[in-house]
Amino acid sequence: MVYNTLLTRLLPTRCPGCGSRTADALCVPCGTELVRIPSPCSRCGLGLPAAECPLDTLRWHCTSVLAPYAYVEPLQRHVQALKFGGQRNVGRMLGKLLLHHVVASRAADHIDVLVAVPLHRRRLIERGYNQAIEIARPLAATLRLPLTIAGIARKRATAAQSQLNARQRRANLRGAFVVSRSFAGLRVAIVDDVLTTGATVNALGLELLRAGARTVHAWAVARSL
Repeated sequence: MVYNTLLTRLLPTRCPGCGSRTADALCVPCGTELVRIPSPCSRCGLGLPAAECPLDTLRWHCTSVLAPYAYVEPLQRHVQALKFGGQRNVGRMLGKLLLHHVVASRAADHIDVLVAVPLHRRRLIERGYNQAIEIARPLAATLRLPLTIAGIARKRATAAQSQLNARQRRANLRGAFVVSRSFAGLRVAIVDDVLTTGATVNALGLELLRAGARTVHAWAVARSL
């Protein structure tokens, strides 16, 4: 652990976009290529005005959503490299990108604990890591918030959400999560890579509320438009 920390400090950080040295998540040119969501709604994360509000069709348990970037290229490529390309180091970059917006918006001022969206154990074994945890780690370290993993699980190996429409996503995640520890009185931020319909964070959010959480918020790097 100490050796890995020392290497991280001594070796230059490389931009995942172009490979150049950078002290930040992405170099300045690559960072400017990311597409921000204009005038995002604080409840659902979509840019305003939205053609259709997801709160009208989905039971919404999240008090707020912070998802600053649109899930389009080049960010889409980075997320897929993390999830399907085995590039675990990209998680740190995405976490630092999200961190900038959490700090700027003071979103962490009323948060007590972070929770990363869990993977089913079968998918965790296949992938070797949980991409949401990789994104959440730099947030937890910098914000000095606990990242809670134990006692939160995905008990069903659900079908890949990317292949489903909004109604199928809701049905797919019904009863998928279990929270077996108390969150009594805590203000929780759920961390994930991409928020699409909101079905995942709201299904997990419901279980956190049932476990006593006072409020549940959703933080994601990107939002599908």
